[in-house]
Amino acid sequence: MKSNRFQLLLALLVTTLTSSVFAQTKITEMSLDRWAKLREVERYQLNIAEKYFKEKKYDVAMSEYEKYLSLYERSDAASFAQLKWSLCLNQLRKQNTAIKEGFQSVIDYWPDSPDAAKASYLIGRTYVAIGRVSYGKKAYQQTIEDYPDNPVAVYSLSGLAEIAGQEKDETSLVKIWKRLAFDIERTKLTASTCASAANSLASYYFGKATFPDALKSLQANYKEEQLAYYVYYYVRSPLGTLVGKEETNVAGLRLADQTVAYLRSNLETDLSTDELKAKATEQWNRMIEVEKYSRRDDKVLAAYKAMLATFGNTDAILGSLADYHASQKRYDQARSIYRQFKDKVQGLAKVAASFVAEGNVTEAVGVYKQLAGVDAENAATWKGAEAAAYVGVKMYPQAIQIYRSLVASDALNSQKWLWALATTQRDANQLKEAIGTFRQCENFPENYRQMAGCHRALKEYKEALILYGQIIGGSEPMAPWAQLQIGYTYEQMASTELAIKAFQKCCKEYPKASYASTAHAHLQNKYKISVTLGGGTDE
Repeated sequence: MKSNRFQLLLALLVTTLTSSVFAQTKITEMSLDRWAKLREVERYQLNIAEKYFKEKKYDVAMSEYEKYLSLYERSDAASFAQLKWSLCLNQLRKQNTAIKEGFQSVIDYWPDSPDAAKASYLIGRTYVAIGRVSYGKKAYQQTIEDYPDNPVAVYSLSGLAEIAGQEKDETSLVKIWKRLAFDIERTKLTASTCASAANSLASYYFGKATFPDALKSLQANYKEEQLAYYVYYYVRSPLGTLVGKEETNVAGLRLADQTVAYLRSNLETDLSTDELKAKATEQWNRMIEVEKYSRRDDKVLAAYKAMLATFGNTDAILGSLADYHASQKRYDQARSIYRQFKDKVQGLAKVAASFVAEGNVTEAVGVYKQLAGVDAENAATWKGAEAAAYVGVKMYPQAIQIYRSLVASDALNSQKWLWALATTQRDANQLKEAIGTFRQCENFPENYRQMAGCHRALKEYKEALILYGQIIGGSEPMAPWAQLQIGYTYEQMASTELAIKAFQKCCKEYPKASYASTAHAHLQNKYKISVTLGGGTDE
């Protein structure tokens, strides 16, 4: 139980950290105002260093930042050059040097520069990255104390939240979320992190079944209709978890009642325009969805009854109610409602689908035949649905007969029906017939892929190899897959030497493809042969 709660906390933490990371990209950049103050020669040298940094040539970039510092040590950008020099050391896995000789130097020599606050935060982040978490904590806390009004204070709080999550320190994590949600002034650089913390806090409180605290957390981000939507959005998963466990079921049902009462209090009652009706309909659907998560059938049905009384018997509401009955396996009730649709074709289609879901193919086919008569313009579509219903219960001969007739009668969609016929023949183990039908399909290379599979199932390996070769020659994206299949085919033929060569060729010809990794692993595991993905044998 406790472990599950921490997993939820960690999942919520990811959202906060992700938004924080986006904001923190500004740390490695210098403002346009500062760039504008630089002399042309300074900009030139710094641009060279930045170019190599972006290209991840960190050794070269370090040298260029050092050159900048030696030439322009009094420049406004000197602290920035020192900061980037330190980041290069980080990338080169010299983190301790980056902290002591890099970031700390920024703080010591340029304490009033914008980069000092960044360096302070980066010390904490670097300590955490190398596993010195206790040092990282102290550095984050020092950053918050030294730069309380700087965005790095928010980033440091996010860093502390990450540590609290990893240490399963729920008390500290919630305390940090509260601080981010309610106490931090939101700016362009910090707003997303603070907002994500408030959302995470709301989810946490919903998970504790404390609706007022969850609502307060969301009120930090949203107002009016938007607030009602996010109450609905964030409550559902915690509600389902609470109701699903015996020990929290009562608390979950109380949370459901509070949520529904809140959503009901925000229902739009003016239905004078289509726009207002659509808004109100959406609000009702949210309320009903919450009732579904509470797993109280009587409440769900009562809500639908009230909705129908408000809006009338529209197909959309009737369909939603009938779909709910079907989800509860009350198929007769669902079908009774589907048959009330104003759109008779849509209603009958739903009736047929419900018979399919119930496994009653005979009744489903009867309705599809009825549809083909009622909706003659789309008769082929309903015949195809009839065939699909037979396929679903593995009544392949009946499906094949229908697909054959559709290939002949519905010329505009013949390729669609040929493919359906071919896959049904394959599933029915009519492999020779399937090969012939796949050959008439025009969706190369997929049809060749299926034909090759059928040939292999028939132990017609040479034919399969020819098809794989044609795929390699005609489809660059599928070539790595086909080369791998050549290896497997040779294995089925017990041609070990040729199989090994085929797998090695896959590694050599397509080193960046995932299939090359599969071939590489297969060579190692089955044949104890180690190759590089470039094709050479390891020494």
